[in-house]
Amino acid sequence: MGRINQWLVVALAAIGFSAAQAGTLYKWVDKNGNVSYHDQPPPDGAGYRVEEKVIGDGKKSREKEDETLAKIAEKFPVVLYSVPDCGSCDLARVYLQKRKVPFTEQNLNANPDLQQTLKKKIGSLSAPTIMVGEKVMKGYVESLLDGELDTAGYPKMETSGASAGENPEKENSPAPIESGYRPTRRY
Repeated sequence: MGRINQWLVVALAAIGFSAAQAGTLYKWVDKNGNVSYHDQPPPDGAGYRVEEKVIGDGKKSREKEDETLAKIAEKFPVVLYSVPDCGSCDLARVYLQKRKVPFTEQNLNANPDLQQTLKKKIGSLSAPTIMVGEKVMKGYVESLLDGELDTAGYPKMETSGASAGENPEKENSPAPIESGYRPTRRY
């Protein structure tokens, strides 16, 4: 009986140790391509492209997905050029976060040099402007962004698998009104 208790203690300790080692690692890439690794994301507006990786969970499939995502993000980096108090910018940011796409956000409002660079690159200033690799999208239209991310190879958004018929709350709620109009802010 004593030997079983010893094995039980060792097994529980090993499980606890591996769980304690689990965490999130952030890869920061600056505008010059310099890479650094940290245990927390960079401050807002720091201008880093960030890749997030959960470490210590022991799942090989998750690591392979992260590797694939890192390769896609390296080949087709996503940059969101935005300004404060911009509803379309907020929608684009939330969509990218929900889809778990690593992206860099650049604030056009606080950086005149960035404004000039963007004007030279795409011909005008508008917010949001989203770049997927070399593809430029002025304004936010979810279906267009979705298509560009799909083309680049980013993973699709995870769905819960429940259909509208299985969710009684959706049946009773009114259908959303979608005009297709998404205002863009121009400078």
